[in-house]
Amino acid sequence: MNYTLHPGAEQDIADMLDFYTAQAGIPVAQRFLQEFERVAKLLVANPHLTNMLAVASDFIWIPD
Repeated sequence: MNYTLHPGAEQDIADMLDFYTAQAGIPVAQRFLQEFERVAKLLVANPHLTNMLAVASDFIWIPD
């Protein structure tokens, strides 16, 4: 199963990657993206977890 991000969330991720690249370097930005993708896959595999995270999340993802 895949996921799709809201366009605003995609822009947030892109902005964060730019920030981490500028402030801490490419390895840190890559690690951030790896962790984001790991958590996204976890949520796709366990959709019930999104109910617990919905209030705290700024990101909207929609399983395909």
